Amino acid sequence: MQAKNIALFLVVYSLSISYFILKTYGDPFLFGATIAYLSLATTSFIAALYTRAEESYYEDLTLYGLLKVLAALAGMVAVSSFFVGVIGRSVLYFPTVFATLATVGGATSIFTSFLGEMVYQFTSVAVGEEALKFSAYTVLKERYGKYLAVGLAVGFWAGFHALQAYPNVLYVIPAFICGIILIWLLESCKSVIAPILAHGFYNTISLYFTYVNMSPEIPWFPTQLTNEDVLLVGLAAMWIAFTVLPIFLRKR
Repeated sequence: MQAKNIALFLVVYSLSISYFILKTYGDPFLFGATIAYLSLATTSFIAALYTRAEESYYEDLTLYGLLKVLAALAGMVAVSSFFVGVIGRSVLYFPTVFATLATVGGATSIFTSFLGEMVYQFTSVAVGEEALKFSAYTVLKERYGKYLAVGLAVGFWAGFHALQAYPNVLYVIPAFICGIILIWLLESCKSVIAPILAHGFYNTISLYFTYVNMSPEIPWFPTQLTNEDVLLVGLAAMWIAFTVLPIFLRKR
């Protein structure tokens, strides 16, 4: 990524993660998870820049690259569906802030809470995990080669997900396959943003089916927009603009 695009990403990330730090402060588990993901992202990106891998993974994401993101997303959903099904379960483990946004957070509808959830998955979960996997993979690749780097970096990541999420350790298999898909995306696009987007979209899709099966007390759409609703819509729009607008502006 060019310097201006890196700066834009940092602005989008900083605004979003600051919002969730403030909103999860009253929930020890979610606040701890948010701080943990922030620490993962910060230390991992610093480590990646410090090690200065010979191969660059900071290229601008192109339209073709965005299509690869969608292809990787389809592959992850297919793997999840084959092993455990998307509806009601996921091969990846991640925290969710829906209850916080729908009650303490101040969102007045499922729609705005879902937008907030989507931003949380992109900002906190996807950035934190992909930054860690990215830094580990690039360092291991430089020292031991691509295949061992994939096995170690993705294996640890997949094992954490499978053991945290399910009693059946065999679910490490689909998690590992999804991790390989994300590494393929990183290598194919040469952009660390690509696996972050695919990971965030996957988590959002998995959560969508949870929302569909819920019977919450708040309406599906806001009857009147509060400041909190507007802010959540704005955060979601900011991430979408960061993802899509640079691609089409560069094409022009």
